[in-house]
Amino acid sequence: MTHLVPAHIALRMFEVAEGIKPMVRDLGLHESSLARASMTSYGQELYPGIHLKMAATLDSVNRNHPLVDGNKRLAWIVVAATYRVNGYPTLAGTVEEHEALVLKVASDHPELDWIADKLESMFDQAPEADV
Repeated sequence: MTHLVPAHIALRMFEVAEGIKPMVRDLGLHESSLARASMTSYGQELYPGIHLKMAATLDSVNRNHPLVDGNKRLAWIVVAATYRVNGYPTLAGTVEEHEALVLKVASDHPELDWIADKLESMFDQAPEADV
């Protein structure tokens, strides 16, 4: 089971990471952007696995623009935190590579499978075992 970041926690994480309160343009869009990853149809997950779930989240936050400013930062904060919460301890790649991915998603809206593949290469270590 993938643990997802609730909408209200995402806003608080943004505030802590950025040092400013996020200016929410549309709370409904914010909530739906983060809820997309957990969507099901006829009992089947629409986005199975953490990589597709996070691809959907990264895409949705960047498409919906729920904040006045900081949507790309919010998207990455949520994605990185979700991986960490789910036991992925290491983020591969450079800050520049992470930024390039977020900018590509925000501007070009690539297919979710492409985004998921990129995320999988950045979060490539298996989750830590429960001790």
